[in-house]
Amino acid sequence: MMMFLSTWRGGPRQDQGSHQPGQQRQPQGRGIPPGQDLGFQQSGQQRQPQGRGGPPRQDQGFQQPEQQRQFQRQEPAQQSKPKEHTINPEELGIEFKRKLTVPALPFKPEAGKLGMRIRLISNYFPLQVPSGNIYHYDIEIVSKGRSMTTKPVPKEPQQKSDKKDKDIKYRCLNSKRNREIINHMLNSQNFNGHYAAYDGKKNLYTKNSLNISKDLVCKVMMPDDDCNPDNPRYEMFEVIIKPVQKKDTNDCSISLDPLHALFAGVVKSVPQEAVMALETILRHGPCMRYYPVGRSFFYPPDPQDAYPLGGGKEIWFGYHQSMRLGQWKPVVNLNITATTFYEKGPLLNYIKTILNIKDLNSIAPLKDADIQKLSKELKNMRIRVTHLNYNRKYRILRFTRKNANSLSFSLTVDGKQIDQTVEQYFARQYKIKLRYPHLPCVQANPETKKVYLPVELCEIIEGQHCKKKLEDKQNAEMIKFTARPPKQRFEEIADILKTANFNQDRLLNGFGIKVSAKPLALEGRVIEAPNVRYQNNTSAKPVNGSWDMRDKQYFRGAEINSWVLLSFANPRFCRPEALQNFVKLLCRIASEQGIAMGRPATIDSVDSRRMKVHDILVQVQKKYQADLAVIVVPGNNKVLYGEVKQAAETMLGLVTQCIKDENVSNPKKCSPALVSNLCQKINAKMGGVNNSLTPGEAPPILRRPIIIIGADVTHPSPSQDIKPSIAAAVGSLDAHPSRYAVTIRAQTNVDEKKQAIEIIQDLTSMIMDLLHAFFRNTRGKKPEKIIFYRDGVSEGQFEKVRDHEVKCIREACYKLEKDYQPGITFIVVQKRHHTRFMTEDDRRGVGKMRNIPPGTTVDTTVVHPLNFDFFLCSHFGLQVN
Repeated sequence: MMMFLSTWRGGPRQDQGSHQPGQQRQPQGRGIPPGQDLGFQQSGQQRQPQGRGGPPRQDQGFQQPEQQRQFQRQEPAQQSKPKEHTINPEELGIEFKRKLTVPALPFKPEAGKLGMRIRLISNYFPLQVPSGNIYHYDIEIVSKGRSMTTKPVPKEPQQKSDKKDKDIKYRCLNSKRNREIINHMLNSQNFNGHYAAYDGKKNLYTKNSLNISKDLVCKVMMPDDDCNPDNPRYEMFEVIIKPVQKKDTNDCSISLDPLHALFAGVVKSVPQEAVMALETILRHGPCMRYYPVGRSFFYPPDPQDAYPLGGGKEIWFGYHQSMRLGQWKPVVNLNITATTFYEKGPLLNYIKTILNIKDLNSIAPLKDADIQKLSKELKNMRIRVTHLNYNRKYRILRFTRKNANSLSFSLTVDGKQIDQTVEQYFARQYKIKLRYPHLPCVQANPETKKVYLPVELCEIIEGQHCKKKLEDKQNAEMIKFTARPPKQRFEEIADILKTANFNQDRLLNGFGIKVSAKPLALEGRVIEAPNVRYQNNTSAKPVNGSWDMRDKQYFRGAEINSWVLLSFANPRFCRPEALQNFVKLLCRIASEQGIAMGRPATIDSVDSRRMKVHDILVQVQKKYQADLAVIVVPGNNKVLYGEVKQAAETMLGLVTQCIKDENVSNPKKCSPALVSNLCQKINAKMGGVNNSLTPGEAPPILRRPIIIIGADVTHPSPSQDIKPSIAAAVGSLDAHPSRYAVTIRAQTNVDEKKQAIEIIQDLTSMIMDLLHAFFRNTRGKKPEKIIFYRDGVSEGQFEKVRDHEVKCIREACYKLEKDYQPGITFIVVQKRHHTRFMTEDDRRGVGKMRNIPPGTTVDTTVVHPLNFDFFLCSHFGLQVN
C-alpha cells in the first residue's frame, strides 16, 4: 500500500460544535450512553458542551446534541436547522480567499526512525538518462480514402500549404493502427537515421531535430489487410508533423538537464515534459511487439500453457513497465502481471458458454432474454468471417431478434428486386448450407449498412482485452493462477528484464538510455504492532499481523434486544436442521465474546419469488420489532443480496448481516472460526466496540478529539456507463476509533470527454454530515484535526483532487463556524501499484511463502524525490504474492 501525504495546519478553537444534518443516517442505531468514556482526554481549556453554559449563538452553525434515538424503532424527530454560513466571495474578498486557498504540497520530511531495520530488494531498476535535448512533435493522421489500384510510389515529404483540403476524410483510428502508420513512415528512406518514439496518439519524440519550421506532411500508403488479396486495396494517409513549441521559446526541444538538476538538489520541481518523453521512449518498442493494456504489455499464451477461466475468457501473462522518479535517480519499475482476454475461436463456442448450452441443435429459437444477454455481453467484440479467403473483420453491433431462416432483406439479382433470407443468400452466393439457421444473426457495424452474418461463420479475433467484471469463481481461479511467492516473482522479473533486452534495444541506444540489470536494494523498517485491548483489561499481542481472541470478550459488547433469522435459500439445500445448528453456534460464540444476544424471535424460510424482499422485511420488522436480521442468501444470487441491503439499510433502518447458504448448510464451513468473524461484524454494526489500543500505546494524536475520514468513488463498469458513480465517506465517532458514520452521494460518472470523474462533487455537505455526527456522538466535542484517507486517486489526478477536495473540507468547516479551522491531513492511499519487495535474507520473511513482515515501511530510495510518500505493508500476506 502506497500513501501520499499532505498536511495543512489550522488554528482550531476548542469551544465549537456541530449540528444535526438533515439527511444523516445514524450509525448502527446506537448512541453513546450518558457517562460513557469516549476515550478522549479532557482538555483543561475545553468549555462544557452547550446547554450547561447557555444557549448557542444563533449564527454559529452548530447545535447542541440531543439524546440519540433508536434508528430501528422510529424516525428521528425533525429539527429546525440553525443558520449556516453561505459563502459569498464578493463580500468576503481576501479573507474568503485566504481561508479556502489550498496550500502547496508539503515537501518530503526526513526518513522515519521508528522500527526494526530490515534489508529489502525492490523491483526497481536504475535508469541512466543522457544530458542534452530531445525534440517534441505533434502528430495528426488523416485518412485520404481507399484505392483499388496497386500501391503507388510514395511522394517526398512536403511543407503543408495554407489551402484547406476539402477532400480530407477523417476516420477515427485506434492506437495500434496509428503505430503501424508511424512505424511505416519512420522506416522509409525519408527518416533514415532518425531515432523516434511515438505514443500512439499525438506525440512523437526524436533524438535529433527534424529541422522543420512549418507543418511537415508525409504521405503513407498502407495495405488494407481487410480485403481480398486478388483485388487488393490500399489506404492513403497523411501524417501531419508539427513542432510543439514551448511557451518561452520558439523551438520544440525538451531539455533533460532539469531532471539531473532535480536529483542533484538544485531544483525543487519535476520536469514533467522530460518524464513523459522518457516514458514514451521506453514504451515504444514493447507497444509494437506486444498487446499494450494501460502501462502493461501482454502476449498470447502457448496452447500448452493456456489458462482458461471459463465463460470464454482466459488469462494472459505479461509485464508492467513504468518509469518512476526514485529518491536519488530515475528508475524503471518492472513487475509480472496478468489480465483476462477473450478466447479466440468460433463465436458459436462463446454463445454456448454464455447461455450454458451443450447442443445447439437441441434448442428452439432463442428467447428475447437470451438475445439481449448475447448483445450485452458481445457488443463491440471484433470478429472475422470464415466463408471468405481473406480476413474480413467486423465489430458486433447486436444480435438480431429474427433467425437466419426468417431474417430477410432486399437485393437486386439479374436486374430484379427480390427478398431473400440470410439463409437463402448464403446458399445462393457462397454455396453454404447453414447448420444452425434457427439461430439469430450478428448485425455488424456500421448500422447503416445492414450487415447480417450467421453466427456459425464468425470467429472471435485474438487479443481482445476483457474489461467486464469477473464472476466470483473466475476471480478465485485468477488468484490461484497468478499468485506467486516473492522469490519466484523476482526470478520471473529477472526473466522479463532479459526478454525486454533494454540495453540491446536500437531505439534506446539511439537516445542514449541504459537500464541496469541489478534491482535496487534498500533498508526498510518493521514497525512493532501495538497490543490489542479487550474487556476487563485483557489484551492480545499481534504476531505477524494476527492474534488469538480465545477467552477474550469485545471491548464493549452490543446489546441486541430482538433479532430474527431469515433464509432465502432453497429449503432442500439449506435444511431447517442446518439453520437450527447455525443459530445455536451463533448464540454460543456471541455470548462467549460478550454480545448480549438471546435466541432469535423467529427462524423462517422465505421465498422472494412469491413476495417482494421489501414486503417480507416490513412484515418481520413490524411483527418482531427486530434490531437485527441475519439473512441466509443463495451464494449465486447477487441481485437478492442487493435487494436485501437496499430495502433494509436504506428504507427500513434494519441492520442486516448476510451469510451465504453454503456456509450454513456445510458443516465443514460452518465452523466456530467463521461464526467468530461473523460476530465481529454484528458487534460493530450494532454499536459495540470490538477492540481498542491498550492505555499508553495509543499515539498522542488519538488522545485529543480528532476525526478519521475515509472516502472513495466507485464507478460503473464501461458496459454500464449510464449508471451514476457513487461517492461514499465514513467518519469516526470515538477515540478508539471503532464506530463510524456513513454518508453517500450519487454523482455524474463521466465528464464531457467521457473520462471518469474521480473528484467527489458534493464533498462539502458530506464532510458537514460527518462533523455533525461526531459532535452529537461525543457530547459536544469538535475535531481538532481531520485525517482524511482518500482511495482511488491515480498520480495524474493528485493535483485536481487536492485542489477540489481540500477546499471542500475547509469550506465545510467554514460553513459550520467562521473561526473553525482544524488541522487537515489529506492522505491518498494507492493499493494497485506495482511496487514489490522481498527480504534480502530469506530468514527474515514470514509465513510459508516468506513474505515481508507486516508493519514493513519504506520511505527511502524508491520514493518520490520531493513528495511526502511512503510504502506500508500493514497486513500478513494471505495470498502467496
